[in-house]
Amino acid sequence: MKKIFITFIILFYHNLFAISIQEVSSHLQNSLQTKLKANNKNTPIVKSIYKAFGNRPIWIEDSTKVSRLIQALKNPMYNYKNKAFDQKAIKKLLYYLDNNNISQAKKALVYARLDLLLTNSYVRLVRFVTEGDVDWKLVQKKLKDLKDTDDISAVWEMKPRHIPSTKSIISSIKSGDIVSYLNALIPMQDRYKSLVNLLIKYRQMDKFPKIAYTNKVLKLGDRDSRIVSIKKRLQITGDYPKDVKLNNKFDTLLQKAALTYQKRYLLKQTGTIDKTMTYYLNQPAKKNIQSIITNLDKTKLYPKSFEREYVEVNIPDFNLRYYKDGDMISKMGVVVGRIDRPTPIFSNSIKYMVLNPTWTIPDNLIKRDLIHVFRENPNYLVEHNIHVFRGKKEVDITPDMLNEYEHSDKKVPYRFVQYPGDSNALGRVKFMFPNKYAVYLHDTDNKNLLNRRYKIYSSGCMRVDRPFELLEILLSHATKKYDRYDIEKIISTNKPTTIRLKPYVPIHIVYFTVYEEDGLAYFKNDIYMYDKIIQESIYGKSKPTFKMPKNRFVITN
Repeated sequence: MKKIFITFIILFYHNLFAISIQEVSSHLQNSLQTKLKANNKNTPIVKSIYKAFGNRPIWIEDSTKVSRLIQALKNPMYNYKNKAFDQKAIKKLLYYLDNNNISQAKKALVYARLDLLLTNSYVRLVRFVTEGDVDWKLVQKKLKDLKDTDDISAVWEMKPRHIPSTKSIISSIKSGDIVSYLNALIPMQDRYKSLVNLLIKYRQMDKFPKIAYTNKVLKLGDRDSRIVSIKKRLQITGDYPKDVKLNNKFDTLLQKAALTYQKRYLLKQTGTIDKTMTYYLNQPAKKNIQSIITNLDKTKLYPKSFEREYVEVNIPDFNLRYYKDGDMISKMGVVVGRIDRPTPIFSNSIKYMVLNPTWTIPDNLIKRDLIHVFRENPNYLVEHNIHVFRGKKEVDITPDMLNEYEHSDKKVPYRFVQYPGDSNALGRVKFMFPNKYAVYLHDTDNKNLLNRRYKIYSSGCMRVDRPFELLEILLSHATKKYDRYDIEKIISTNKPTTIRLKPYVPIHIVYFTVYEEDGLAYFKNDIYMYDKIIQESIYGKSKPTFKMPKNRFVITN
């Protein structure tokens, strides 16, 4: 830092006494016409910036401004992918100028070149902070193509951010407060900053020791030669205390570290170390680093922050969180869409709740599931309180009447409605945010699924672990006043009852496989392979198509 600053002082001195700014400006104007590529999307912005400055040099007369920019270019808070941004060329020119390796006749030309490099690099940095380098159109195409290749309807409503106005970039240069400007551009600021800090931490970690596989399950009190390596591995990631002398005994500290690690990776929390945990421990740090980077890329799809009060459902985490005034006031598990029927990723607002809901079975589920089950068990509809309608008239139906629709594009001409009750698939309450995907949050008649490791058993909707806790929170938005007695009374009637909300409560269904919470870093499985698709859709090194792997992961309890 000291060396760089001295260089700037020398540069400033040269600018004042050794060269003519008019001469630099002349070379700069020529470079603007000859050095910038016409098909580069940054070229019009760079030219507009210089026009605003009268086509004079912007940086070389202010050493502090240059220092701030150079530090910003290498700061992972803004450049978490360590992109070049012409830093080598800038450093090289600074070195030549600092060591007086440039002839007096060429100094003005070099200063012009340096100034142009700094401006172009700044624009590229601003674009990266706001837009990133993912080809989101290609990502969308790959998601859409999954319907043809794997019969998966994958939906992610994306609103990629765009570089801010040229006027605001010019203003930031004039003020010289580059850092504040860049900080203001950061998307999903709390999450983003947390991920960057996590990235720095993992990049600085020692190499993970390799742990030998064995069928033996290590538990409290055991002694084993592998335990020293396991403790060292867990020390590196902060699960095991760093100031403890390592030995080959499975002590209570290792048991606690194993539980913490298992929690972070959604493994079965046993406090023992088996082959599955050993497999995870042997994954290289670069895998974690890539996951963190991909999740930083995803922040580019969102604003600086969400609303003052909102619900967030993080699909690969299988959790719903309710936030208010910056605090998480509730967290509960959710069952989400199967890997072949993924829950759509989008934002909306919860507008009303329904107690004692009915369930009208969607056409695609009638074809995919119900017809087959009904054929196997002709009493299925009666057993599950499902009534069939044609128009407004209730009708009796046999499996044979549905055969022609099972593998057809024709819409089934009957409505299948499951009436309210304890066996209703939606349970006793559903939370509605009307959308074209016909998905929502709801209670469930099958609570056991919420105890599974991978909660991927729905056809797109999200089943909530503690629906009445969520109901109670949302009642503060109800247009009428309800207490617990009122709710119990409504449920006892077994009649559908709508509770409307105002103001509506925003809900964001997101897909983040890495996050930090309670001081711990959590890494989740890329259940829908969206991370992989993003990683293969980076500008300059993308793959045109995506092939879904045959074996994705083993679903266990």
